[in-house]
Amino acid sequence: MTLNRGLVGGVFLVCALQGQDAHARGPSTSQERAKVIELTRMLERDPLNENAEATRQWLRQWTIEVPEIRFHVCKELLSHGLAENYPYSREINLQTILSGAVFTLERQDKARDDVGAYIAGVEGSLRMYEVLAKSRPDARSAFLDGLVAMRDRGELANHVAKLAAEKCPKSNILLIAAPIGAVVGLILGSLIGWLFGGRLHRPCSPNVASAEKRSAKFVSSAQWIVFACAAYYVIVGAALHFLEPEYDPRYRFMSEYAWSAHGWLMTTTFFVLALALFTVALALRSVYGPSRSARVGFGLLVVAAAGICVAGVFRGFPLHDVGGAVGLPSVVMAALLLSWSFRSAPGWRPLFLITLVIALGMFTALLSIIIDVGMPGLQQRIFLSLILLWLAIVAHRSVRVTARPV
Repeated sequence: MTLNRGLVGGVFLVCALQGQDAHARGPSTSQERAKVIELTRMLERDPLNENAEATRQWLRQWTIEVPEIRFHVCKELLSHGLAENYPYSREINLQTILSGAVFTLERQDKARDDVGAYIAGVEGSLRMYEVLAKSRPDARSAFLDGLVAMRDRGELANHVAKLAAEKCPKSNILLIAAPIGAVVGLILGSLIGWLFGGRLHRPCSPNVASAEKRSAKFVSSAQWIVFACAAYYVIVGAALHFLEPEYDPRYRFMSEYAWSAHGWLMTTTFFVLALALFTVALALRSVYGPSRSARVGFGLLVVAAAGICVAGVFRGFPLHDVGGAVGLPSVVMAALLLSWSFRSAPGWRPLFLITLVIALGMFTALLSIIIDVGMPGLQQRIFLSLILLWLAIVAHRSVRVTARPV
């Protein structure tokens, strides 16, 4: 099992030693976010002060550069109704973006509420417009006056929601990326399983006993590696909730902690999870029969480990997202295939029902994230917990099966 140990350690070290992708700056600070809110509100109240232009440029650049805060921008909310020669169209349209961004900063539970941000953005622009209209005669706009009247009648929110549906249709990239990633993962997993997924050869000679002993020793070590990885992941994940209390765990994905002041801690969890997946793959290869589903499941675990490694090495788009789009569906497919195969494998049948239920729970949690319902941060944490639980159960069973090889 020297080769197996080398592969486990090698995969982990290759991932852990990779440099992270460089960004111009790190995550935002609470002081910065407070400053952004203050300056944006100031522009609503005093849009033509002597520092207004410089302030707008700084705020615009900040929203572009800050990595962990993402805003969905819709430039058509107001621009479609403003006259081409309206002198303040640039300021009005930019204020829509800035006021919408402030909405997401002040309301983490609405961080992915695009329509809510659009409504807040338009309201902020209208507050600016009212100030402009009082001091600059050329700022008057019949279109904006109509929106102000809608706001005063309580009709603005519905109007903006309808306008957003027409002008700013929401595209859920996960609905496209996840199926593509699943297909890529399945193809790669099948190829890896066909090439490397057969059970390790056991010599028909007096060396059988020593080979079995080495196999049992490796699988026992694999169990403790997986247990240690799961414990580390849980401890670090829990600690980050206290170290970064501004990240609402109900709505913020775990990977977003990588942009925080303690981002290095979050980064290590990617590699730890990848190590656990790869270790279980090797343990199953050592003791599990070479059925077709088992081979593909082994390959998918390897692909999942590689994808999660990529997501850990690269924090930003596109490679982080590509790694997740391939790695996470591969975990689910591996768990479903392997759990189903346990039903007819001697020594593994007692695991069939519980592992299949856990795998179905993983699928449900991932699907809820993809279609963007509920609380995505909480759903992702449930999904990751189920992965760790499935890996720990399978690793533990591998030790018992090694005592009576199948």
